[in-house]
Amino acid sequence: MPKVGRAATWFTRIFASSQFAENIPLPRDLRAVILDGSGAIKYLAEIETPVAICIFDRSVADETAVELVVQMRNTRSEPIGMNELRWHPPEGVEALAFTVAL
Repeated sequence: MPKVGRAATWFTRIFASSQFAENIPLPRDLRAVILDGSGAIKYLAEIETPVAICIFDRSVADETAVELVVQMRNTRSEPIGMNELRWHPPEGVEALAFTVAL
């Protein structure tokens, strides 16, 4: 959420993870993507944007999405600190942000 008035957020695109496969490949003009939950994160390898932010709910026992993100972040990207994004996830939620090598 922007902290300043008159912020240009009207151009944000939202895709439901249940219909995400129908929207891939994503438009090339996207500068960043936020993948919220395992349903969206499983498409990470097919997404070509300069910045990816992945949000995990640690109350879910499935670690598949976490392993995918850590592997991709370690091999094809540079981490971005959440402080740089000026956002901190709430209790029980973990987020990783990184640049994606295109």
